[in-house]
This record gives sequence, C-alpha cells and structure tokens, in this order.
Amino acid sequence: MAKCAFCGERAAVQVSYLNAPLCADHFVEFFERRFLLMLRRYRMVEPGDVVAVAASGGKDSLTTLYLMKKFSSELGYEVFALAVDEGIRGYREHKLRALREVAAKLGVRLYVVSFEEAYGATLDEMVEVLKHKGFEYKPCSVCGVFRRYLLNIAARELGATKVATGHNLDDEAQVFLMNVLRSGIPNIVRESPVSLGKHPKLVTRIKPLFFVPEKETLAYSLIKGLHTPFVECPYVVYSVRHVVRRWLNREERERPGAKYRLIASSLIYSSLLSRTRKAFRPLSTCKVCGEPASSELCKACEFRRYLGLREGPLRLHLEGEEG
Repeated sequence: MAKCAFCGERAAVQVSYLNAPLCADHFVEFFERRFLLMLRRYRMVEPGDVVAVAASGGKDSLTTLYLMKKFSSELGYEVFALAVDEGIRGYREHKLRALREVAAKLGVRLYVVSFEEAYGATLDEMVEVLKHKGFEYKPCSVCGVFRRYLLNIAARELGATKVATGHNLDDEAQVFLMNVLRSGIPNIVRESPVSLGKHPKLVTRIKPLFFVPEKETLAYSLIKGLHTPFVECPYVVYSVRHVVRRWLNREERERPGAKYRLIASSLIYSSLLSRTRKAFRPLSTCKVCGEPASSELCKACEFRRYLGLREGPLRLHLEGEEG
C-alpha cells in the first residue's frame, strides 16, 4: 500500500510530476495552495472585484466555485455563480441540480440564463436545424459561441469585473492543438490564464485551474464531496475536441508530461505572436447586437441568422437564487 510522502499515512492521490503519493489531507493542502498561488501570481483578482464563476455543475466548475468562495474574504473580492441552461434534455438538468446543491451549501447566489429565453430555442431544437442543413456547423461550435456570448452579457449586467471559468490543463492543451490544426493564430494569442477584456463590453476572464490536470480536479472534487452526476453531453461525439482528447490522453500515457509541454509551447507561442498584434484586427462592435465582434457581425449573430433565430440585442431576465 502506497504511503503519503509527507506523513506516512495511506496515500489517496499519486501526483506524477512530484513523484510523490499524497494522503487526502496533504493533497487538498497542495491543491488549494496552488490555486491561491495562481490567483496571486497572475493577479487574477484584486480587492473590490466582483467575480462571476461560470458554473456548469461539472467537477471543474464546482471546484472553481468552491475555491473562489473559500479565498474571497482573504483576497477581498465578492463571488456569485452564473450558469447557462442550453436546453439539453437528459444532461443539463442533472448538472444544474448538482450546482444548486453546492451553491446552497456555500451560501453563494446563483443566476441561471437559458438559450430558450435568450434566443427563442433550446440547443436540442437548434441541433435539429443543424442536422437538416447537413451539419455545416457542429453542435459544440454553436453551443460554445452562444454560451460565451450569454455569459459575458449576463456577467456584465450583474456588475461582474471578472469571469472565472473551470478550464483545466487538459482543456487548454486540447484547445491549443485544435487552434494549431485550424491555423487559429488570433485564438492562440488569446488563450492564457488571464484574458483581458479588450473591449468596453468584454469582461476579463480568469482560469485558476489553467495548470491543473483534469484527474487532480476530479480527485479534489471527490475528496471535498463536490458531487456531480457523471453524465456526458450527447453532442460531444460531433466535436473535434472529442477526437483530440482521446489522442492526447493516449499520448500522455505513452509520453508522460506531454500535456504540460503543450501548455508551455502554447504560452511561448502566445507571447511571441502577441508582439505582432498589429497584424490582428482589434475588436469592433457588432452592427446588429452591439456586442464585441471581430468583424461587422459577431459570431453569435451569424449563428442566429443561420439558424433563423430572433436577432438584435438580448434582454435578459436576471433573477438570482439565494445560496
């Protein structure tokens, strides 16, 4: 039986890059100290900030919500949870139930905005249209754009100065690979632990789990009792990320440290490419909805038009649930 490298008690987690097994208590201490270090090292929060935690109800966002709340008094910021209900039957309702339970235990106010309210259709209904049109656009592409769009508008209207997401090391390594495959140079420049809002209507995003492997987040959430149902989005099979994730996990097994090397490369490339930022057009304002855009029409409005959804500025009904 493996024993903790620090106290000799029964080990709960093997941290490969430390070459040390850790008991539950020492793993939690290590995990939380690293989270706090990220907040400080990258100046993710400042006293007086209002942080909206983009919470889906999965292990990563629940962990982010829990720890952002834990350190809020120490670092002098406020926190609330913000969720998006895409309208995916058999999936989202279960994740939202878990989120409501955790938010209630933490005493955190929760706001939920929905695709149906904002766009006039659920993602399930949108997928039927995409299917009819031959899946020119994949469900995950449409969902990702609409989610980010809603989160930014809702967070801004609720007075948030930062949006914290639960993106972990695995997520970021996958995104970097996908951006390379697509020659998405502007996206490579933007992907970092802190994405500054470079438009008056764009809220700065922070990713405290940027360097944390997915397996460690899972271990932490289980130890801390942040329960979430293990259900997967039914549309993941259409995503390029699904293929990249499987390949990358296989590569990590054969060549340990592959994900960290990818992240290191992504940060180096981002730094180098950012020096040529004149080559990238600055963000403008969408002529239809008035939100940040990289061209005359933002991607959300492009998709709304393509899907035959109502257009124009969104008017959200933001009513929170007390924690």
